[in-house]
Amino acid sequence: MSNFLSRLAVTIVSCGIFMSAHSSPVELTVNGGKKVEAVIELAGGIEADFTISFENAIGLNENSIGLTAEVIDITNLNILNRLPSSLDTNLLSAFPMLITVEPPSGQGLSFEGLVTVDIHTHNLEYTAGTPLRLFKAPLGGQFKDITMTMGSGSYRARGTTGKFSQFLILADLRLPTTVVNTKMNNLSSTLSGFSSEMSSATYTSLNSKLTEVQQSITLQNYVQASSKLNEFKQLVEAARGIDIPDVWRSSRDIDNVAGELMALANTLRFSLRLIN
Repeated sequence: MSNFLSRLAVTIVSCGIFMSAHSSPVELTVNGGKKVEAVIELAGGIEADFTISFENAIGLNENSIGLTAEVIDITNLNILNRLPSSLDTNLLSAFPMLITVEPPSGQGLSFEGLVTVDIHTHNLEYTAGTPLRLFKAPLGGQFKDITMTMGSGSYRARGTTGKFSQFLILADLRLPTTVVNTKMNNLSSTLSGFSSEMSSATYTSLNSKLTEVQQSITLQNYVQASSKLNEFKQLVEAARGIDIPDVWRSSRDIDNVAGELMALANTLRFSLRLIN
């Protein structure tokens, strides 16, 4: 089946149209130096509007973003083995689209803080209690839920990230508490991994606040956990660019620590709201 489905590239062209030999025309724009918008149309009527929004970007143009999209085989073990759970996170036959954003290293793209990613497709429908979520992964890495908001009608999802990735929509059937605990662990381990990139005082302050978040989760006080998480984000925001690195560069020589921490906090807060 995977040999039958063509891999289709989407190239960002400022105010232009890209034509693939295997797809319909795709309308693409780069707007105001801070936003990329793409209408992606792949084989079998698999379609989506995809938007990337920056707080502040340098060098954003038609050559620097590196956006591609493809229809994937949902039985492909190379993809399935990268999902959080072989039983409870599922690829979707109605929307087997994998989007990759991988800026070329020599094009000079850089940005500060968070990148917001929006995806909208008529191939899926939002319903109350939907398990659909937006996931991201580094190239060849494990997919993790980054959902921050969802929209009604046809399916819309938004997430944030501090670096570029591959993106999928999955059906996540894990227990809400499992998702919250997983995201909490991801945030804690990421902070620990970045401890050497900030002062000990800043790390201690952030780690102490995450301990308070964890205590609230353990007590099942999810409203308080969300409040403490907001305080964590405020601490990151206050220190970013001063004591916490907050820049990503296509040369990939520095870590966007603030962006990654805030993105992980955003998606944890989303999941906490679901079980309030």
